[in-house]
Amino acid sequence: MPVKPDSIEGLMDRYVDGDAAAFDALYQQLSPRLFGYLLRLTRHRERAEDLLQITFSKVHRARASYLRGAPLLPWVLAIARRSFYDERRAAKSRTEDLSRDGTMPEPKPEPSGVPNDVSEALERALDSMPENYREAIQLTKLTGLSVNEAAEVLGTSPTAVKLRVHRGYNFLRKELERFQRG
Repeated sequence: MPVKPDSIEGLMDRYVDGDAAAFDALYQQLSPRLFGYLLRLTRHRERAEDLLQITFSKVHRARASYLRGAPLLPWVLAIARRSFYDERRAAKSRTEDLSRDGTMPEPKPEPSGVPNDVSEALERALDSMPENYREAIQLTKLTGLSVNEAAEVLGTSPTAVKLRVHRGYNFLRKELERFQRG
């Protein structure tokens, strides 16, 4: 099946062939979804913005390795995910992290007690959820990828993605039941 020239895959084909304007169009079409995904991963706007730029620079450098006609979004999301983990590993290796004014930040206290509203309870439940469950839910339910596309991004099988989503929902259900009882 031929790729439509105005699809993101068609734009990527044009960019690989040297059409610089196609990159601008790709950026406009992909950046909102990609930024949303990165924001959910980082939970920090500035980090997500930085990772968005890093991801697109990696897409630029890796454009020759793109398999023409293959779905582009999972490929780009996999690059974004790896960039996030690379950045996180680098941050863990730093021994100190100064605040914007150059002082050592005080550790944030862990939230205690019962959350005040459902959205706070959901955020806490998502934060405490095992990372592989959270990623599977984010990719399939929030980013809108198919199970097969999410499996490609995560480097696992579609069955494993389904299992992670199912277990993630069970985890969320138990956490929200605790909120309801509290």
